[in-house]
Amino acid sequence: MMAALWAAIVLALPACKRYSDVSAPSPSLAPQGQATLAPGQFLDSAQQVIEPAWVGAQAVKAAYVLIGEAHTSACDHQMQAQVLALMVQAGMPPAVGLEMVSLDAQPILDLFNKGIIGLDELEERLRWSQTWGFPFEIYRPIFETARRFELPLYALNVPRDVARKVGRVGLKGLTMEERLGLPSKIIPVPKAQEEFLRSVFDSHPFGKPKDRKAAWESFITVQALWDTAMARRAVETRVATRRPVAVIAGGGHVENGWGIASRLAVFDPTGQRLLLMPWRGGQAPDPSQADMFFYCPEVKRPRLGLTLETKNSAVTVVAVEAGSRAETAGLKPGDVFVKAQGAEVKALSDLHSATMRATEEGGTLRLEILRDGRPETLLVPLPDIRSGS
Repeated sequence: MMAALWAAIVLALPACKRYSDVSAPSPSLAPQGQATLAPGQFLDSAQQVIEPAWVGAQAVKAAYVLIGEAHTSACDHQMQAQVLALMVQAGMPPAVGLEMVSLDAQPILDLFNKGIIGLDELEERLRWSQTWGFPFEIYRPIFETARRFELPLYALNVPRDVARKVGRVGLKGLTMEERLGLPSKIIPVPKAQEEFLRSVFDSHPFGKPKDRKAAWESFITVQALWDTAMARRAVETRVATRRPVAVIAGGGHVENGWGIASRLAVFDPTGQRLLLMPWRGGQAPDPSQADMFFYCPEVKRPRLGLTLETKNSAVTVVAVEAGSRAETAGLKPGDVFVKAQGAEVKALSDLHSATMRATEEGGTLRLEILRDGRPETLLVPLPDIRSGS
């Protein structure tokens, strides 16, 4: 009964065509060479610059605006914030769905939405560095824009512990409390995306063949859970707010319409979907990847050259890339991380956060590890990204 009521509410919302059916031409400017492009410009698939106001006008026609990102790109997050502002200026303030916040943290976002807590307190209350790991400061423009225009924020993602458990035992193995807010069924990964994910998975070493099979099944299940849950939550947000929903998520959940968008087509088939992705330069944007693009050049970040495994809150080195910073520092397969930059390492995000802090300070990453049960300290030199070295 409740499912039927929920579906009826969705279908009662204004119906929209899919974005690909909209025939309005874009007011493209003259084709731009890569050398003349400036970061922050919007482009169509022909690599032509398009007016920001037109981007906003098209965005407000959509029920769902999916804006991809690289989590470490400050430029990407500035452009996501700009799209939110453009939608406000076009007369349709969106609700904002966040991949980086899990469902159990919605009460904290509600306090922010009501103006009870501010930005600095929000970072602390969300335990951002522990639960997400990528620097809060580069996401700050999104939250500042939401506060400025009173755009309600909604958590989209599944709590990490719950996602890991689903990877091991499936939805049926969850407790009633763990099932709260999750979809009743996981929509499988589209075939084309599965082939792509398989190639990514196969490029990483992972123990014995039997272990690899179990790891692949867990990997693909969790990927499908994330995208299904985020899509379902986006539809619920549209129902609750009667606003378009701007989804802020990693590019892997947006590109090609595979991830969140394909599930939105199931949950809300009449809801128009607009996809925006960052473009790094080089060859013209792939029109199958998104409807529009924004130019944010790639910023090189140091790669440690590690393949890691997390099990029972222990992050262990599986493989070390030859010639990498990790090899130079002396890391070996089997090493278990204890601390990085003085902070405990219990998840990959902890190590990532410590690496980002050390990099931005232009210093050295200090690692405390266990090797064959004995403690050791290793120092990994990192480039100073402020000087471009």
